[in-house]
Amino acid sequence: MLPLVLLSLAFLVLRHELRELSVAAMLRALTSIPRERIAWAVVCAAANYLALTLYDVLALRHLGRRLPYRQVGFASFVGYAFGHNIGMSFLTGGGVRYRLYSARGLSALDVAQVGTFNALTFWAGLLTVAGGALVVDAGRGAMSALSLSPGVARGLGLGMLGVLGAYLVACARVRRTLKVERLHLEVSLPTLRRAVEQVVVSCLDWTLGAMVLWVLLPKEAGIHPTSMVALFAVAQLLGIASQVPGGLGVFDSVILAALTPRLPGAVVLGTLVVYRIIYYLLPFAVASLMLAGHELSLHREQLSEWWARLGRRRQEG
Repeated sequence: MLPLVLLSLAFLVLRHELRELSVAAMLRALTSIPRERIAWAVVCAAANYLALTLYDVLALRHLGRRLPYRQVGFASFVGYAFGHNIGMSFLTGGGVRYRLYSARGLSALDVAQVGTFNALTFWAGLLTVAGGALVVDAGRGAMSALSLSPGVARGLGLGMLGVLGAYLVACARVRRTLKVERLHLEVSLPTLRRAVEQVVVSCLDWTLGAMVLWVLLPKEAGIHPTSMVALFAVAQLLGIASQVPGGLGVFDSVILAALTPRLPGAVVLGTLVVYRIIYYLLPFAVASLMLAGHELSLHREQLSEWWARLGRRRQEG
C-alpha cells in the first residue's frame, strides 16, 4: 500500500511542477550543463561505487572470509550496479554476488549474510545522515519540500539517531552468538569498531552519491553541499519505500519540489536526467560488459570447442 501511495503522490507533484514545462526547455537545460560539471559528476559516481565496494569488504571481514580486493570489488560493483537498476537489490544483487562469490568458495548462506550485513551498513549511514539533517535543518532550507514543522522534523531526526545509538550500544555490549543448528549457521552482531566502520563507510557512500547530483547543479541553485546530502538522503529514503528501481519518480519529485523555488523546473529535470544516466545507466552498462567478459572467460574452452565443431560441420557440408 505504501509504495502505491508514494507513487501517487510523486505523480501529483511531478504533474504540478512540470505542467508548464516544454520538451524544448528541458533539452536546452540538458545541453547547458558544462562538460566540466559532467566530468566531475562521473568522477564522483566512480568514487561512490568504489566506496560501495567497501560494504562487501566489511561484510566479509565480519564473516571471517578473506578474499583479494580485486575479487570483492568486482562482485560488489557488479552486484550494486544491477541492484540499483533492476530493483529488489537483495535478490538481484545477491544473485550476482552468489554467481561470483560461489566460485571463490562462499556458500549461499555466506552471500545472504553479506547482503544482510550490507543492509545494516546502508541503514547505519542513512540514519546518521538523514537523522542529523532533520535535527539540524529542522524542516527548513532544502528540507522545506517535506513540509514538516520544526518539532516534527527534529522528532523524526532524534528518533533516527536513537535507533542508530541503540544499534551501536548493542554492538558494544551483545557478544552472544546465535547458532542455527539446522543451517549450520552462526550469527552475531559486529563489534563496536566494525559498527563505527559501517557508519563511516555508509556516510561516505551517501555523501559521494549526493555530490554526483550537486556538481551538476548550476551555481545559482545556492545549495550548500551539506544541505544537498541531507536532501538526497531523505529523497532516497522515500524512493526506497516506493520499492521502485532507483526510486524513479518518487526521488525525482522530492528533489524537484525542493529545488524549483531556486531553479526553473526544466533545469532541475534536465539535471536529474543527466544524474540518472551517470549514476545508474553508465555503471550498469559497464557492469554488464564486465559480467559478460567474466562469463566468456569462464567458458572460453567450451566456446573454442563449439567454434571448432561449427568449422568442421561447414567443411563437411
